[in-house]
Amino acid sequence: MAVVVIGSGPAGAAAAMALCDAGLQVTVLDAGDTVEAGRMDLFDALARSEPEHWPPRLALQARDAFPADIKHVPLKPAFGSLFPYVLNDPDLSITCEGCDALSSLAYGGLSNAWGASILPFRQPDMANWPISLSQLAPHYEAVQRFVPVAAERDELGETIPLYTDQPHTLRRSQQAEKLLGHLRQHAPALKGAGFTFGASRLAVEASPAASHHCRHCGMCLYGCPYGSIYNSAHTFNELRRAGRIDYRGGIYVDRLTEVGSSVRVDFHTRGRTRANGQLTAARVLVACGAISSTRLMLASMKYTKRVHRMHDSQYFVIPMVTRHAAPVSVATQGNTLAQVFLELEGQRISKHAVHLQIYGYNDIMLSALAKRLPLSSATLERALRPALGRLVVIQGFMHSTDSPALKITYDSDRVTVTSEDETVGATHVKRLVRRLAAYCGSLGMAPIPIPGIVHVGRPGKSNHLGGSLPMRRNPGELETDVLGRVNGWQRVHIVDASIFPSVPATTITLSVMANSHRVATAVAHTER
Repeated sequence: MAVVVIGSGPAGAAAAMALCDAGLQVTVLDAGDTVEAGRMDLFDALARSEPEHWPPRLALQARDAFPADIKHVPLKPAFGSLFPYVLNDPDLSITCEGCDALSSLAYGGLSNAWGASILPFRQPDMANWPISLSQLAPHYEAVQRFVPVAAERDELGETIPLYTDQPHTLRRSQQAEKLLGHLRQHAPALKGAGFTFGASRLAVEASPAASHHCRHCGMCLYGCPYGSIYNSAHTFNELRRAGRIDYRGGIYVDRLTEVGSSVRVDFHTRGRTRANGQLTAARVLVACGAISSTRLMLASMKYTKRVHRMHDSQYFVIPMVTRHAAPVSVATQGNTLAQVFLELEGQRISKHAVHLQIYGYNDIMLSALAKRLPLSSATLERALRPALGRLVVIQGFMHSTDSPALKITYDSDRVTVTSEDETVGATHVKRLVRRLAAYCGSLGMAPIPIPGIVHVGRPGKSNHLGGSLPMRRNPGELETDVLGRVNGWQRVHIVDASIFPSVPATTITLSVMANSHRVATAVAHTER
């Protein structure tokens, strides 16, 4: 019998890779939604040539697909489509009240639209976990053997290891170079204030030897025409081409039942003609994402109604003005993902580290301004170039203990997600803003953020959700052991962030993949 993996997001990719590397027979069941027909034609046309040869009309058309706004952070499309998100689906019925929690039924999951930032967790931020960072370390290394890493050996590595011997580097903008140079000049003062900094770490193909390497074309936030930004669909495509997995898309898993030494999987096909089906697996690894995995396990345990708690990492955005200007333009913006990482530790703000990602100029900023001023983007760019050369955006995340929690209400296969006290996160963000202002000189920033547009995201906005079925040394009801098994179950293993006891501030995806790889490796050892 095969081992079944449910889901094609990052957790599913890491699990499938570990199982395949161990020589097991692997079947992947996945809803597998893809971008609408014809939507990729424009981006495929751009990919057929180098950026310097792009027809201006096509590049402009591709950029028109992002709904920019200066006062809030919109839902990020992928290639002009919202296909990565469950918004109104007949199978997965989710209602959000006072929160922005998202789930996905897409091939590749939410990695279709992520920001590609990758950092491992730190041991102090895993204090309540039944496993240690040392147990994850070899799996960080294993994951980064098939996920591309653009990173540098720098100051950040003193506290957060790279876990790879072969990072490639991306070219930074002049704006980011000036900022990072300023931080390095003031490193002693910043270290004394609890700041650690360094170049960003991104799941981006930066090796010139790879055909899909980054061309610094500035399309990162719209959808990379060359496929340089890692998507877990890339891993599944490779496994499928090599015949290493049996991938079955268009399937929605309804429930799981352990029967002796096997697991029965009840599912139905998606689309106009729904058909029910079953298969039997030696083991099942559930990698559907926090909301969907919780729904599946509650349905499998035959709950009809249940209110359950889930963790979130508070998301916020702080626009700032730097002290050093740099020339910027759409033509030279290059990589528009995060370019500098800042980690802040300080008891005045939190017992846990705060993670900050600094973004330089990108033309979405210009588009947002153009919506409020009666001028063309080209005119605005010329007029505002000196100011835009000083503008950066800090995107940050808090540890889940400093963030509002979410409640999942499960009622006969319908899911409602609601937020708890939203003021918890806002209070910590205010403290952080004051801390940034106090050390603005060393950070190379103006004393205060741009007035009126500090954005504190609603609960769930981070998409860093987890902890609904947390790992415990001695699991109780709806808790899991260190192999992701809900109390009383033996052959069903949850491998996504649902089983994280907490959600640290550092970006979640790499740790989701490492932990999934850890569990899958243990499962493979048992099954061989």
